[in-house]
This record gives sequence, structure tokens and C-alpha cells, in this order.
Amino acid sequence: MAENQKKIIVVDDSNASLAACKQILKPHYEVFSVLSAKKMFELLEQVVPDLILLDVDMPDIDGYEAVRLLKENPRYGNIPIIFLSAKIDPKSEMAGLNIGALDYIHKPFFSELLLRRIEIHLSVMDYRKILEERNKSMGALLEYRTREVIQHRAMEAEAQKASQAKGEFLSRMSHEIRTPLNAVIGMLSMAMDTEDMKKIHSCLVKAKNASNHLLGILNDILDMSKIEADKFDLLNGDFDLEKMLMNIINVVNVRAEAKHQNLVVKLGKDVPLSLYGDELRLSQVITNLLTNAVKFTPEKGKVLINVEKEKEIGDEITLRIEVADSGIGISEEQQKRLFSSFEQADSSISHTFGGTGLGLAISKRIVELMDGSIWVESELGKGAKFIFNIKIGRGKERTGAELNLKINRDNIRILAVDDSEDMRAYFAHIMDSFSLPCDMAASGEEALELIKKSVDKPYNMFFLDWKMPEMDGIALAKEIRKVIGEDAIIILLSADDWSNIESEAIDAGIRQFIPKPIFPSMIINAINNCLAKDSENTTAGSSQKRITEDGFDFSAYTILAAEDNEINREILAAILEKTGVSIDFAENGRIAVSMLQENPDKYKLVLMDVQMPEMDGFEATREIRALELAQAKDIPIIAMTANVFREDIEKCMASGMNDHLGKPIEPDILFRKIAEYIE
Repeated sequence: MAENQKKIIVVDDSNASLAACKQILKPHYEVFSVLSAKKMFELLEQVVPDLILLDVDMPDIDGYEAVRLLKENPRYGNIPIIFLSAKIDPKSEMAGLNIGALDYIHKPFFSELLLRRIEIHLSVMDYRKILEERNKSMGALLEYRTREVIQHRAMEAEAQKASQAKGEFLSRMSHEIRTPLNAVIGMLSMAMDTEDMKKIHSCLVKAKNASNHLLGILNDILDMSKIEADKFDLLNGDFDLEKMLMNIINVVNVRAEAKHQNLVVKLGKDVPLSLYGDELRLSQVITNLLTNAVKFTPEKGKVLINVEKEKEIGDEITLRIEVADSGIGISEEQQKRLFSSFEQADSSISHTFGGTGLGLAISKRIVELMDGSIWVESELGKGAKFIFNIKIGRGKERTGAELNLKINRDNIRILAVDDSEDMRAYFAHIMDSFSLPCDMAASGEEALELIKKSVDKPYNMFFLDWKMPEMDGIALAKEIRKVIGEDAIIILLSADDWSNIESEAIDAGIRQFIPKPIFPSMIINAINNCLAKDSENTTAGSSQKRITEDGFDFSAYTILAAEDNEINREILAAILEKTGVSIDFAENGRIAVSMLQENPDKYKLVLMDVQMPEMDGFEATREIRALELAQAKDIPIIAMTANVFREDIEKCMASGMNDHLGKPIEPDILFRKIAEYIE
């Protein structure tokens, strides 16, 4: 029996009819015969036939009822059926055809006629199946082709959109890079053409600012290339949150001051200041958001950064950081494109405000690497609030700013005066964190009223905002000294540069100056400086800002710097000059190894350029570590290189170096790195 032989079920209550059909069909088909419709349904559970020959007149279930039951069942509904009947009745035949039979074959039948009619019907059914399969295939092919065309068009549109975005980005970058570069070249040319020192200084300051702007653009492009190459990683370590924020504010505040904006920083009471994470990348996100906030906020507007602790599980802390402004706001449509690479919320932004359009995309990637998320809440014309949360570790416990033990808390009576409600609330929050009582006044007039009422327990320390309506801080200081006397301790708070008001403030009896935005350590240090016995001779006009900037003294140490570029050696010497450190230079790695070998006790630290002739920094470091000298095994070696991909840094560490500094060198980062390893 052939495997592809078609199967036929014959149903008839007459054994003679079954035998006759079987004899005729068996040489050509696989035949199954049953005596009733009931037996047919039982057989159908095991056999799926290509055709059923069904007698009309049968007991229990006749042929018509059997066809109806077959057609109602999805499993059997498509099996072709031919009636076998001894009756010749046109009405009965029509009824059978109407309920789904294909044909009628009358008994007694001729064998050739039976075979031929079955053959014709099976051929027709085969052809129908072929057509159905073909239609299905054509439909599937058409659907596939349609889907393919739609996907292709979507990909083309996306590619065109990406190409257009990158084209606009490159065009914008050409403008963004050439503009500060033109400023650098122009300012340096102007400085070379004049002997006026003030003008030279002004030109150099502008050239430096333009260079920093250019460096920021190049850093964005480099970061984006690292993201697209999947080489963007974090480098974790301990850092001080408050110091990090101070450094950011020092950068951002220049433009905020120029626009007379109110820049406020708030630190939650339970936010730990010592953290473990990637300080540089977190700083990058906050700097980007703050820079944008200042950029898109009009003059005399408000910019706020607020840091809160959401939760802490073990050593893992979830921080929530908000940067809010009272600027131009962002529409819903613009918000959808904010965090996309190579795009800005509105193409007109680049013409008005400049920028690469990469900052938010990079910030989003950094936040995601820190297991966090970033989003924006804004309405057009109503300012914007950028919010992100990150998971970060708790750093090594460090002693924060505290009230000097020599100071008697019971003898302190503080009055803070500021016309900003937010500033008064934050100052009160700081005082509360140090458990120090403090009264608040919103104006000079209100402050004088409180002073007059405090005769029994007079105030002895005053924190005054400089710029207030009607009566500013300096005018108020003069009035306070008239009431309290020469011993009144008055500290001035201002976002303006101290040099602009120094002489006038000193004449008014101002003891100390604290730049805005204020930080808790600034306040407590000012109190300590003014009230502690060992600080009684604090010079009038000494500023918290100066103490912070000049806090590095390496005069007791000598370091070795391996650098082949003469200009870079000159720059490094100029940067480190203010720290008092002694520097010996080596022009390549081989000379550095020789100098260290000859004077192993002389050097406290090595700054190692990576790319140098004769012997590069990697080989020089390996040579130093291989020297049979105890000092060579332990001396800190810090790489200096423009290569800042993770694999470059890992290569430095693998060669035996302790740390890494990216070029161009940032002075404050250099100072902190040196201090970390030699003090």
C-alpha cells in the first residue's frame, strides 16, 4: 500500500453494499467500511479520510443528519461527502446538496462510473487545496513583503532623521568649536599687541573662559563617542559631597552672577556628606543641569539645587537630586526629544543659547549606570525641574564641620537677615542641623526692631545678606554697630565677588565674608573663626572663599614629573607654584627612572606622562617598580594623559601606577590627587 494512497470511509447499513464498494475501490484507495453513522464517528477519532461515501437511508442516524453533524464539527467540516442512494428523487438530492454533500451516486452503480466520479471529485478537492495553499502563501508573502516595505521605509525615515540630526549636529559643532577657538586666538592676539597689563589680564581671562568652553564641547563629543562604542564606565571612590557641590558652584556661579540670578543650594539634614561613587560623573550631571538652568533662566531669576536622601539599605543610599529654575520652560513635544543624542529640544535653541545637544543624553547614561533614572517636569513659560535619583555608597566616615569645643553654645545669639524666604528657611535648616538657636528677619528694618527688643539677651553674631531692598547689608551693619557697639560680629553673605565690596564692607565693621550659595560648613567655620579663642585675631575682611582656594601647602615635599613637552612642563610648574612644592622634571621615562634610582629618598610622588620618546610612561613605571629599592615599590605614581577611555586607565593601573589624571590638567583635581597620596 502506497504511503500517499488516499483514504475513503464507506458508510452503509448493507453488508452487500459495503462489500461491493470495497471490492471496487480497494485496488485504488485505502478503504474503511462501517455499518452506521455512529460507527463512522468512532472511526473518525482514529482516521481522517480524504472522502466519505455515505448511505442516505440508515437506522438511528440517517445520511442527512450525519452530514449536518459532520459540518458542525470543525475537525470534520471540510471532509468531502458523496451520498449513496437507491432512490431517484430530485428533491431529496437537492436537500442533500444543500446541506453540504458534493454529489449523489445511485445504486446499483457501475464500477467504472463510481471510480471515475470519485477520481474527479478528489482531483477537484486537490486542486482546491493547491489553490488555497497558494493563496495562503501569496497572502503570507504579500503580508511579509508589505511588512518588509513598511519596516524598510521606517528604517529609511529613521536613518534619514538620524542623518539629518547628525548633519545638523556637525554643523552646530563646527560653529560651537570655531566660536570659542576664534575667541582664544583673538584674545591672545590682542594681549600680544598691547602693554596695558589690565587689558592683557582681561584678554587672558576671556581666552581662558573660551578655552574651558571649548574643552567642555570636546568632552561632550568624547563622552558621546564612548557611549556609542559601549566604553562608558564609572570609576568609583570616596568623595565629599559638599566639597563637590562647592566646586560645581564655583564654575556655574560666574554666569549666574553675571545674570544677577538667585542660586540656592539645599542639602537635606540626613544626607551623608561622605559618599562612595564616581564623583567626576555625578559632578558632570549636576553641572550640566545647573548650567542649563542658568542658561535658560532670565536675569534676576531663580535656580535651585536640592539634594535629599530617599532611602538607605545597608551601605547603599538612594539620593534624589532636583535642579529647578524659573526659566523659559519646556513644552510636552520638546520634552520627548530632550534626552536624545545629537538633538536639542528646539533647533532654534542652538542659535540663541548654543550648546552641543549632547549633555542630557550623556547625563541620562551616567544616571542609568548609577542604577537611577532622570526625568523632567515643566510647562512652557513656567520654568523646569530636572529630577534624578541614583544609588550610591556611603563613604568612609569623615569628621564634618562642627562647632569648636572652646565655644560656649549658651553664649551664642544669632540673627540672620535675608529678604529671600527660601534663604531664610535654608539658613534656619542649617542652624537646626548644628542645634544652634537663630532668629530670622526679612529686612533691615525688621532686624533693627528685633535687636531693640533683645536688650535682656542681646544678639552677638549677625549674618547679613548684602543686596536687600531699602537697606542693604552694609548699611544695616553700620546701624547694628551703632546699637550693639564695636564688638558686634557681623558676617556678610553675597553672590557678588568680595573684591567689589571689600573696602566698604571693612569700613562698616564686617568681620568676614561668605559667598552665596551658602553651605553648612561655611557657616560653622565662620562661627568658629569668629568665636573660638584661638581665632580671636581673625583679620577683618578674610573670606571663606580664600581659605578654600588656598588650602594646599606642599612646601615640605619634592615631586618628580616626567613630561617630554616643554610647554606642558611650564604649565605644570605654574599650576603647582602656589602650593610651594619643589619639582624636578624628566624629559622622558628613561631619565625619570634614572633620577629616582639616584635619589630614592628625595621624591614623595611621581607625575608620569604616558606618551614620551625613548621610554613611555608604562614602561618607565614597570622599570621603577622593578628597582631593588623599597621606595620604588611604594612611591605613588600618577599618570597624566589625554587618553581617558576606561581601557587606557586600566592599562595605567596594570603597569603599576596608582592613579590617573586626564589632560588638560584641572588645578583643583591635581591638588586633591597630590594631597591624597602625600599627606
